[in-house]
Amino acid sequence: MKRFPNWLKIVLAAFAVLFVLGAIFGKAPEPKLAAATPPAPATTTASSATPAPVSYTIGTVTDGATVVVNGSDGTSKTVRVLGVTAPAGTTGCYSAESLAWATTALSGKSVTLGAETANGVAVTLAGGQDYATLAIRMGYLKYETDAALPALAAAETAARQATTGLWAPPCNGTIDVPAPTPTPTPTPTPEPPATKAAPVPPPVETTEDAPAPKPDTAAYYKNCTAAKAAGAAPLHRGEPGYRAALDRDGDGVACER
Repeated sequence: MKRFPNWLKIVLAAFAVLFVLGAIFGKAPEPKLAAATPPAPATTTASSATPAPVSYTIGTVTDGATVVVNGSDGTSKTVRVLGVTAPAGTTGCYSAESLAWATTALSGKSVTLGAETANGVAVTLAGGQDYATLAIRMGYLKYETDAALPALAAAETAARQATTGLWAPPCNGTIDVPAPTPTPTPTPTPEPPATKAAPVPPPVETTEDAPAPKPDTAAYYKNCTAAKAAGAAPLHRGEPGYRAALDRDGDGVACER
């Protein structure tokens, strides 16, 4: 009879032991399979895209400090410009000039809006110029001190020193009351045109000596002594009492000495 090798005997013995143990303790537990990792959700570019920023255009200018802006997203809103005060309504001093300038500077123009605050919104023009600073420096709006913006305060100081816009007469910086009514200047009554006098004909020049005036016979002095006694000396040609007989040197003055 052929004998089994020792190694085969050992293997068979091991299987026999395992069979007995399996019969006693039941079926051996099966190895657990690793849980399958669910696939990551596919990302879509549509959900992660950043919405385009809204651009704004000025629609209506209520006054220099209040405007209506239209957004590129179809929205429309009223904006209070940060840091400025406009003349009151249509009666405040310089209100017409302020509104006309703001309408020209803003209507239909593209602007950039700052963050909304309790005092208003900063408005920047297309060229990067701050609208409030420009309006104050040119004298069309006043600085609102509650905004506490040093740049706007400096712009108002410059406009006041230069007496620009509303800082000039008649407003002199006052914009919440109507402009003072100027005192009418009385119109002078025109003088009637002067009547042009007829031209005086030039004197006729003659070569003959003018005849000596006739002595006045109302006064007669026998001689110079009598004339001097009467207080009439000296006697000039043409005066009462003069006569050639008393004028020794013929110079037209008698009884001069």
